[in-house]
Amino acid sequence: MKSPTAARPRPKPKTQPSAPWLLPRLDNADIYAIQAVAKGIANEGQQRRAWDYVVRILCETDRMTFWPGAEDGKRATDFAEGKRWVGVQLRRIEKLRPDMSQAGLPPSQENA
Repeated sequence: MKSPTAARPRPKPKTQPSAPWLLPRLDNADIYAIQAVAKGIANEGQQRRAWDYVVRILCETDRMTFWPGAEDGKRATDFAEGKRWVGVQLRRIEKLRPDMSQAGLPPSQENA
């Protein structure tokens, strides 16, 4: 007969870091893909993997940015929101038509 503890499912390993400034989980394939993009030699699969890692995992674009904890929580929330903002901007650029590239800028920045 099995013991009662053997029937319990194991807890899932934590996939997200405990603070927004810590590096998220990084597989070797992610490292190779990002390095290949940086060198300008990435194939299509590596380009897609690197893009997904940067926008979805590194910037945590789809994650809630609120971090509890008084003043430390406020700093963590601000940091997380900055990361998410970068991911949102990358997604906006991904969908932007080239002829509309200046449409979202205030007049003072159009020719900067």
